[in-house]
Amino acid sequence: MSILRKLFICLVLSLVVAAAQPAAAQSFKWWQMERFQKGLTLSQEQIDRIEAIFQTAAPSLRAQKGALDKAEHKLSKVITDSKSDEATVLQAAERVEAARAELSRTRTLQLFRMRRVLSDEQNAKMKEMHDHDRRERERDRKPKDDH
Repeated sequence: MSILRKLFICLVLSLVVAAAQPAAAQSFKWWQMERFQKGLTLSQEQIDRIEAIFQTAAPSLRAQKGALDKAEHKLSKVITDSKSDEATVLQAAERVEAARAELSRTRTLQLFRMRRVLSDEQNAKMKEMHDHDRRERERDRKPKDDH
């Protein structure tokens, strides 16, 4: 299997994985929802601090997402261009992965900083709530048995 074909398969798989993540998981302002405020017994100070963390990271996240989208678009063009060689495709793929890594680092730091605002008990409850929501989504996605 040629490197170009392997690279294309990796690109398709990474796009499928990225698309499988719900958009809400990336921009969901859970701390503003009454369900989470009450379930976690968030104080107004905690809500304000988490919002400030979100607002501080938002411009970087938007810019990095834009850079990732642009790099992915360029990679798609390079892959479909019959004049492209493997080195060009590999270079474009490396730009995509570097942009993805930068976005992931920023998002991870944002989530880490948000978690530090919460107590251990609140973080445990948050995990329970997110696990419950995930199970509900999975249950809703399963095909209904027609028998």
